[in-house]
Amino acid sequence: MERYLAGFDTTQIEGIKAQTVIVGSGIAGLSTALQLINLGIKPVIITRTPYTVSNSFLAQGGIAAPIGKDDTTALHLQDTLKAGRGLCIQKNAQILVEEGLERVIDLIRYGVDFDKDKDGLIRLTKEGGHSKRRVLHIKDETGKAIATALYNLIKDKVDILEGYNLEEILTEEGQYKGILISAKEKKYIIWSKSLVIATGGYSPIYLRNTSAYTVSGDTIGVSFRAGCILSDLEFTQFHPTALNIPNQPAYLITEALRGEGAILIDQNGNRFIDEMKPRDEVARAIFHKEMEGKKVFLDLTPLKERGISLQERFPTVYNLLKKFNLLDKNKIPVSPAVHYTVGGIQADVNGTTSVNGVFAVGEVASTGVHGANRLASNSLLECITFGSKTAYSVYKHNLYTKVEEVKIKNRGIGTKLLKTEEKSRYFYQIKKLMWEKVGLERTEEGLSQALSTVEGLQKELLQYTNSRELIDTLYLAKGIILSAKNRKESRGTHYRKDFPQEKDYYKKHTKVYNDFKIKLEVN
Repeated sequence: MERYLAGFDTTQIEGIKAQTVIVGSGIAGLSTALQLINLGIKPVIITRTPYTVSNSFLAQGGIAAPIGKDDTTALHLQDTLKAGRGLCIQKNAQILVEEGLERVIDLIRYGVDFDKDKDGLIRLTKEGGHSKRRVLHIKDETGKAIATALYNLIKDKVDILEGYNLEEILTEEGQYKGILISAKEKKYIIWSKSLVIATGGYSPIYLRNTSAYTVSGDTIGVSFRAGCILSDLEFTQFHPTALNIPNQPAYLITEALRGEGAILIDQNGNRFIDEMKPRDEVARAIFHKEMEGKKVFLDLTPLKERGISLQERFPTVYNLLKKFNLLDKNKIPVSPAVHYTVGGIQADVNGTTSVNGVFAVGEVASTGVHGANRLASNSLLECITFGSKTAYSVYKHNLYTKVEEVKIKNRGIGTKLLKTEEKSRYFYQIKKLMWEKVGLERTEEGLSQALSTVEGLQKELLQYTNSRELIDTLYLAKGIILSAKNRKESRGTHYRKDFPQEKDYYKKHTKVYNDFKIKLEVN
């Protein structure tokens, strides 16, 4: 595996210096930035697109916290551990629910106006896997409201560079030194004391996904080449209800609809699953109906019977249905799509990774809090909780670190250039392969076929000088496939059709080390 791929000479590229760089402008990155500002550090934020184009901004359902008078952190922890199927790192999950409650109170203090009832009390809803109504929401635009509030608090106090891709993480003897970024055909280097990666998950590596279009997961490949250990990549959460219209994106249909009473039925009108079970169970139930040749619908009739206004409570869904002329129909065609990825860059609750000076937070990080399956609406909670803790970890690191430039000369790869349409075809091939062979139900045969194809594509793409993003995506794909092959059991979001039961031996975390060495470890 090549150490660097982009083809550059650090002595020939314009460089700037900063204390800390954050890559990503979703809620995890914004939360980290806000706390760094409070600590007296002015970070530089690098992002492909404005904060309005992120998974966080698209988050509909809400944020979970045991804030209700009949709820406790102990109950929230219990539900989190149950959903995680024995693979949660309990001490990390406990920090999530306990400190997360405090961070949610901070959001209220910042002016995030969660929905309230007629008495002015915060209105809570219930989602799959929760024993209590504990999901705070702002209609079905919760992520948008939180991200906007955080952005407004930091926008005048940080440097935000939009339109840039992370190409390389520059290290020397295992110590972070800087990053190489690109915009169009130009490259720049930022030398800094520390780096925070907050670029979201890798669900767009699958054909049907609910992610923002700019999120691709390739930064995980960049991090892997820089020496970061990856963890639990096989745990890919499929959201049961994404819009199912031919030749249209898999738009998310929030789980909160089911929390308010919507039910799942097949084309014959038969209800076939308890809608409030964990997402992996509901998604597979829908998948099996589809394998029987039956279509599945989300029936909104119970909401209307309860007098719930779709336009007022769920404006995002309302506008989506309006766009596709479905408003006069009570039944929405739905099918599973990859929504959240549990695995990623191995990190602790303070964002620390295996590379000194590199931190990871949010969906891009694998902290063990979700185990084998994320409890609904714990993701935004993770972003604000561990974003804050990561800032303190960065502050401590920066106290004993100085900004240093290093000389790196790279021979580059290939001699040919890929055209835009050729890149698109390769990406489509990868997405289709992952969807068909590494999807809701996996087998040894399918995983082996996927691995062979990915390794062939890697060799093929090395001849091109501008294939960095594709190759890093393939590194990630290979890590997912090898992790799934190694786990010969079914647990949480990882389902092996040839090994349908959980096995005690696999109550461990999958780690992907340099050169794709796979190990099972107990954290």
